[in-house]
Amino acid sequence: MPIIIKARGDDHTGDLIKKFKKVIAATNIIQVVKDRKYYQKPSELRSVKMNELRRMHKRMRSLKKQKNVVQQRPPVRKARPERREYTD
Repeated sequence: MPIIIKARGDDHTGDLIKKFKKVIAATNIIQVVKDRKYYQKPSELRSVKMNELRRMHKRMRSLKKQKNVVQQRPPVRKARPERREYTD
């Protein structure tokens, strides 16, 4: 999907660049490009995701000890489907 920034009235080039940067930052395109710059094996992606979950859980435990803190829910981890054994 192309990102189009149109000039309105007497917008200067610098203003258009600032608007473009805001749109790019809001859509998280730069982070996606950086992540895809090098290939990561699926096992590496899983380990990074699990480390993030562990960090989130650890943070949640420390926040539970404090009072008057808004509780955030960690992302839901999908369970693997059970393997079925077929017998003939």
